[in-house]
Amino acid sequence: MIITYEEVIPTPIENSIVLKGFLNGIHKNYNITPNEGYVLHDRGYDIPILDENTLEPTGDVILGYRTSTASCRYDYDFSANPNEYYTVLASTVPADQN
Repeated sequence: MIITYEEVIPTPIENSIVLKGFLNGIHKNYNITPNEGYVLHDRGYDIPILDENTLEPTGDVILGYRTSTASCRYDYDFSANPNEYYTVLASTVPADQN
C-alpha cells in the first residue's frame, strides 16, 4: 500500500494548503490544512443554539473552527462547498470556538 500526496495549486480554499491523497495511485481524498495564523471553518464543528425552555434548535449556530486538518472525499465539490470550508484569522475567533 503506497500513500502519496500532491498539492492542489491554486488552492481552492484561500489561506490553506490542500493536498490530494492517493492510495496506490488512485485519488481517494483531499486534506485541507489552514495556514499558520488561520483557522478553518468546518460546518461539522458548528454548534446549534438551543432554546433554554424547549431545548429545540433556534436556527442559530456558534460557528466551529479547527486548527487541525480536515479531510473529505475525492469527489468533494469545492464550488458548492457543502462543508462550508473557509479560513479566517485565528485572532478574530474566540478561543472557545477553535
